[in-house]
Amino acid sequence: MKSLFVVENNHYLPTEHAASPWGPVTIHGGASAGLMTALMEEQFHSESMQLVRLTVDLFRPVPMAALEPRGRVIRDGKRIKLLEMSLFHEGLEICRSHGLIIEKQDIVLPPAAQLPTAPPQHLVEAFKQSEVIGINALDSNGGVEFPPGLHNLIPLKPVSLNIGEGRGCSWVRLPLNVREGIANSPLVNIATLADFANGFAQLHLSAEQGFINADLTLNLHRLPVGDWIAIDARTLAQPHGISMVETVLYDQQGMIGRVSQSNLTMKTHGN
Repeated sequence: MKSLFVVENNHYLPTEHAASPWGPVTIHGGASAGLMTALMEEQFHSESMQLVRLTVDLFRPVPMAALEPRGRVIRDGKRIKLLEMSLFHEGLEICRSHGLIIEKQDIVLPPAAQLPTAPPQHLVEAFKQSEVIGINALDSNGGVEFPPGLHNLIPLKPVSLNIGEGRGCSWVRLPLNVREGIANSPLVNIATLADFANGFAQLHLSAEQGFINADLTLNLHRLPVGDWIAIDARTLAQPHGISMVETVLYDQQGMIGRVSQSNLTMKTHGN
């Protein structure tokens, strides 16, 4: 199976599949988030605990180059853990993530607090359609041709996905491993896919300007079941050039969490 990274001399080398829509010299934010999450997960994997919040700060564009991971445990409690993981290139920290992990307990929810056991009906209906592969396969790109990369490898079942209009919803799944030879966990899958929210809700200001996210916060009240995730995202923008993306995440059994991203104005790819 294809992968986003291969290991060489304790560094992670991005493959061509990790490329970003912003150009071939940087990797997709989802690839960075997925790798850091996979490395964090090795430190806490337990049936009795779950990562409930992942924050990713993208200090700089992550290069298509050797990346060195460095991690530490900030808190190692029995019920609450906080882990940190960063990626470095040539000694320079490029991005950093934090994972909040808490203990699970079996409880009985009152009827009023129980969540629906299926996603909204329009998502259910959209899931029945055949998948298409990659953003360039959509008829709603406004004539934009995105360069090769992760965004053109993912299978999609669009619900309402008109790239550039500031609102987008689609089922999506991750068709390749984050690390070569290691199957993705449900957590790694969702951490990698969550960054597509800004892409689906991308707001094109002009032919030359759009928004790129400087961070990602993923909150999960449960892990996804199955390979397919529905991402329902919208951009909220201000005329001073700052925006945010609000996203609700679903699997076929209902809502699983939310994503928020802070965005700055950026020249679109190829400019």
